[in-house]
Amino acid sequence: MDQLLIAFIAVTSIAVVLQTLILAGMYFSTRKMSQRMETLSTKVEQQVLPLVEIVRGLVEENAPKIQTVVTNLTETSTLVREQAGHIDEAMTEIVDIARTQANRAGILATRTMERVDITAEAVQHTVTSPMRHLSALMDGVMAGFGEFMAGRKVRKSKAVPSDEMFI
Repeated sequence: MDQLLIAFIAVTSIAVVLQTLILAGMYFSTRKMSQRMETLSTKVEQQVLPLVEIVRGLVEENAPKIQTVVTNLTETSTLVREQAGHIDEAMTEIVDIARTQANRAGILATRTMERVDITAEAVQHTVTSPMRHLSALMDGVMAGFGEFMAGRKVRKSKAVPSDEMFI
């Protein structure tokens, strides 16, 4: 049992020494890391913190201006949408008016052409009908005068084409 006790004490001693070495290694690692952290902390304090202060000052200084710009953009967007709606309504109304006027112009042109045709027909009837009557009357007078003069040649009546007769 003595030997077992000695072996146990030896193993325990070795374990304690190993633990001491491990703890010493951890101490030196932590100390080295602490020094690095201090160096990094110093750099942050010297370089980053002034930069953060400058940025903070710029943000505080320009925040009202940025808010004004955002507000103006929102209002402008609303006005543009409203104006686009008004323009759309006006363009729709203009197109409707133009379509109506084009229809009226078409109807007016059709009526005018119909009236021109009616007028041309009336003028043709008014001018050609009396001329036919006058021509027939002249033929009759000439025939009568020819008979009266007995022996003179009588003017032959001109044949009227069937196209002129059919109006």
